[in-house]
Amino acid sequence: MKTVLHIFARDLIRILKNPIAIIVTIGVCIIPSLYAWFNIAANWDPYKNTQTMPVAVVSEDTGAEVGDQGYLNAGSMVIDKLKDNTQLQWTFVSSKEEALEGVSAGTYYAAIILPKDFTSDLASVLSGNLEKAPVQYYVNEKINPVAPKVTDTGAKTITTQINETFVSKVSEVVSEKFIGLASTISSQTDTAADRVTAGLHDTSDDFKKISGTIEASQSTLKDARTTLAQAQKTLDTLIESADKAAGTLSDITSQLPKIKQDANTLSAKLFSSLIEGGASISDISSHADAAVGQITGSVGSAMGTVDGTVASVQSLVSTNRQLVDDLKTIRDSLPAAHQSSLDTLIDELDASVSQEEALLARLQTASSDIHASNDSLSNLSSTMNTTVNTNIDAIHQTVQTLSTTSIPEFNGSIDSFGDATYTLNATLSATKPALQQIKGTLNQLDHVLSQAQDATLRTEDSLSTTAKTLDTLSSDMDVIKNSQLMGQLKEAVNLNPKDIASFMSSPVKIEDDIVYPVANYGSSVTPFYTNLALWVGGIVLIAIYKLEVDHENIGSFAPWQGYFGRWLLMMLLAILQATICCIGDLLLKIQCVSPAAFILAGIVEAIVYATLIYSLSIAFKHIGKALCVLLVILQIPGAAGLYPIEMMPGFFQAIHPWLPFTYGIAAMREAIGGFYGNFYLENLVKVSLFIVPAFVVGVLLRRHLLNINYLFDRRLAATGLMAHERDGIKIEHYRLSSLMHALQNSDEYTHDVEARAQRFESRYSARIRYGLRALIALPIGLLIVLFISQNKLFWLIMWIMAIVVTCAYLIIIEYLHETMRRRKSMTGLDTPHMVKIISAQLEHEERGE
Repeated sequence: MKTVLHIFARDLIRILKNPIAIIVTIGVCIIPSLYAWFNIAANWDPYKNTQTMPVAVVSEDTGAEVGDQGYLNAGSMVIDKLKDNTQLQWTFVSSKEEALEGVSAGTYYAAIILPKDFTSDLASVLSGNLEKAPVQYYVNEKINPVAPKVTDTGAKTITTQINETFVSKVSEVVSEKFIGLASTISSQTDTAADRVTAGLHDTSDDFKKISGTIEASQSTLKDARTTLAQAQKTLDTLIESADKAAGTLSDITSQLPKIKQDANTLSAKLFSSLIEGGASISDISSHADAAVGQITGSVGSAMGTVDGTVASVQSLVSTNRQLVDDLKTIRDSLPAAHQSSLDTLIDELDASVSQEEALLARLQTASSDIHASNDSLSNLSSTMNTTVNTNIDAIHQTVQTLSTTSIPEFNGSIDSFGDATYTLNATLSATKPALQQIKGTLNQLDHVLSQAQDATLRTEDSLSTTAKTLDTLSSDMDVIKNSQLMGQLKEAVNLNPKDIASFMSSPVKIEDDIVYPVANYGSSVTPFYTNLALWVGGIVLIAIYKLEVDHENIGSFAPWQGYFGRWLLMMLLAILQATICCIGDLLLKIQCVSPAAFILAGIVEAIVYATLIYSLSIAFKHIGKALCVLLVILQIPGAAGLYPIEMMPGFFQAIHPWLPFTYGIAAMREAIGGFYGNFYLENLVKVSLFIVPAFVVGVLLRRHLLNINYLFDRRLAATGLMAHERDGIKIEHYRLSSLMHALQNSDEYTHDVEARAQRFESRYSARIRYGLRALIALPIGLLIVLFISQNKLFWLIMWIMAIVVTCAYLIIIEYLHETMRRRKSMTGLDTPHMVKIISAQLEHEERGE
């Protein structure tokens, strides 16, 4: 940790001692904030200035006679209303052609045309021949992407005003007609109500009596059908059981002869097999004696082989012991500071020799065991002969028992069972026709009862419905006569038609109740533009400041120490960027319920974003910087900064939970609009978790990418045009297994590497050509598909993936080519030079490089 702080302090002093560096650093801390500030100010309240957006309005309405109202011109009424409306800059022009020309030229964002028969179509509702009144709306969507949405709202406002005015007028006319009709109805209702009520009561009583009689007969029919259904189920069960029993007996009867025949055949085969088995056992005994003799000869041969192996292992142990002594001599010739680097290798070889000596001891023990086994084989033959004679006597006794007792008794049992099944099957066949006849009779009786039941049920329902209807009519007549309805009808005569018209034109009033209100649009977009500015700030940091740490005034240090030393400087600058940006947002007077929480969220997000960008860039160099740009491209639509994520395509909805912007923006929204539960802290924790994979990439994965990064820096430096890192780890890493293989088997290793390098070189140029052709052809082909396909987002992703995959292919081919060059270079090294490389690499491994 001391080295990390030393690196950080040295870098900070370098900046503070250089006035130009201080000015650049101040610019680095402020300039990214300008992106947020200008966008927040520009989007502060864009809809407040819609009154300056010109929209052409033309009325060609000629008016019409509308019933008792006389002549009306609805188009002129709309024009008068719009003159008092400041929602848009309504521009009244004389002709449709002038309005359309202005829309096409961009003079007007949109045009609204009221046609000649506008009033007559509105008045068609009074005549019953309904015609909807059209309002022609033209919009130029080329001028601006947001303007059509604003003018759409204006057009809807016009149609709403027209509808309200029209409904109000029609409601007034209808109310006047209703009031006159109510006066006439009230005077004629009382007399007719008494006469109709008496007749309805009498008829309803008669229907109820008939319905009671039908209901009693319905219950009787239902009980009879229930009894029949139970009887039918019982018959079906009997018939099914008889069929199953008959089928089972038939199957059994048909199988009896075969069972008997199979038993006789089995007994004959069993006799034959037992007799042949006795003979086979005798033959096996003879062959076993011969096999024992052969095994005895093989054991003797094995003894000779094992003795030869013991001699070979003894020779190998002597050779390897000599190799250990040679390495110790080489170690002693090295300087004292480097002797320890070969100790591990010598210890490993020494341990290997010890294992070989242990193997030699085990081989010698095995040789003694084989000699003892050869003596034991001679006793095996006599034991086998005694066992064979015993088994042959047992087989003869089994054959005698089967032929005289078991087989005759089994045949007699089969014959008795067959006679019983024939008798039972005949009885079942005689019973089935009688059961079928009874079932048919019950089905006919059930059908008759069902028809009778349906008829009575329909009659009962009809009578009940009619009686209820009559009772309802009678009650309604009583209500009409005696309740408050007639009084209300008389009161309706005194209603004001204008009050009714006003209510009908706008019967519903919306009461706004905003949860977590935000004062203006600028405050709403602040989290998005601030997060974007902080990410841009992280990219500016890696563009201005070197990623790799030089050794000036530091001495030797491990890569992780260099990483964290420069990381501390990046974090300090990122914190300054976040503090300046968030304070600037607050000075713009954005709404913020907790400025402290807002600034804290900005600082945490800046640390996370700068760590991600720094780790990707130092681990993958130029590829990492490209990934940082790709990430910000994905986060602009995928983090729900401006639009709800549900409005985005499925791809962005899928990646939404995996983007750091998602949680950074959410945390700032809590500080701006108001807190709900622990959402603020939860989002800060979630965005902070992205530091973990950033450290994994920057510290752990980076050490495995040293060779490919070395390749990139060397090749970019060769162009003389492209920026590259001149500091950092400059040693090329070799695989220790390859170094050891080359050291122990120099000629064999050289031959193998040269053969592989020759094969690779013969195909290298063709592979590069194929990759370059694919890099041109694939994007062009997918771009054509992108233009003609409906699913453009999918093919856009495929287009990007094709470029990424093709570039990855070319990088891998070039990396393999560099690897072959590095391996080939090892073949020209002598043993002392190779030992020096091993020592240096082991030293770097100990330091974590």
